[in-house]
Amino acid sequence: MIFMVFILYSSFIFFIHTNILLLVVFLLNLLAMLCLKIKVVDAIENIVKLLPFILLTVLVNCLLSNYEYAILVAVKLVLVCNVTYIYSKTTTVKEIARTIKNLCMPLKLLKVDPNDMELLVCISLSMIPILKREYLQLRDACFAKGIDMNVKNMKVVLTKLMISVMKRVNEIEESMIEKGYGDI
Repeated sequence: MIFMVFILYSSFIFFIHTNILLLVVFLLNLLAMLCLKIKVVDAIENIVKLLPFILLTVLVNCLLSNYEYAILVAVKLVLVCNVTYIYSKTTTVKEIARTIKNLCMPLKLLKVDPNDMELLVCISLSMIPILKREYLQLRDACFAKGIDMNVKNMKVVLTKLMISVMKRVNEIEESMIEKGYGDI
């Protein structure tokens, strides 16, 4: 249900053509952040991280259309990125996986088990922080050894990262086998 509201709200933003309505959406986003106790500073930092993408979109729209339209698209992107940030902060991995499972229910007709899809999404989303942590540890180790993280050394860095990821995947596989999940 929350996912559908998120999709509809995000889609609605792209159909807005008046500045007043965009201001109302901005205020709704701000109100949602305050009600859900999401730090506005963190939301702004998230938007700043996405700024290169937004600026590229503005540039392309300036070239293909006019600057007014480009600014309108940029504002819409900022609002959608903000609502996505709010959704990601208020939704757990398990809830996202359950939503994907529900969306995959029609695949039962093709003999695809939605429970498997739920498990795959849950594992995939849970691996993202692990990958980030492994990368940061590897980066710090390279820095401590005086190795630059440049294109020449990327083969060594990526090899070590992949070995670490494969170890984690192996641990997950062994855990699933021990818990008796399916025929792995």
